[in-house]
Amino acid sequence: MKATVDANILFSSLIKRGITRRIWFEPELILYSPKFIYDELYKYENFLFKKFSGTKEEFEELSKKLLSKIRIIAHEELVPYMPASKSLIKDEKDLIYLACALKEDTSIWSEDKEFKKQSRVKILTTQEMLNEFGGLMRQKSE
Repeated sequence: MKATVDANILFSSLIKRGITRRIWFEPELILYSPKFIYDELYKYENFLFKKFSGTKEEFEELSKKLLSKIRIIAHEELVPYMPASKSLIKDEKDLIYLACALKEDTSIWSEDKEFKKQSRVKILTTQEMLNEFGGLMRQKSE
């Protein structure tokens, strides 16, 4: 399964051991994101580290591990998809993620309700992702 992941899902995977992180590392899941996700991580790094239960080294190691799972799409590759994104949603920060999903023909993994206001790209919450991968996760733990 292919999905474009937004920064908030990355943040959730980073600060809390739980279902979001387990889904993140599902081998069948191919994640995409615009390069902008690096900017978001850098911008909120100190805030996220305060919520992280571990050392700075562990935080940095997990950040790298999470980011290594994402296929990063350069902004230049997304420019042709921005007009379509702008016609679908209004939130400026979300446009780039929608453009990425359009370019890579993926769904979007996000808790952002703004994405649900359009119907061109399938939006999956973490609960919906769990529904997709739940059977696989149970089989692995048995």
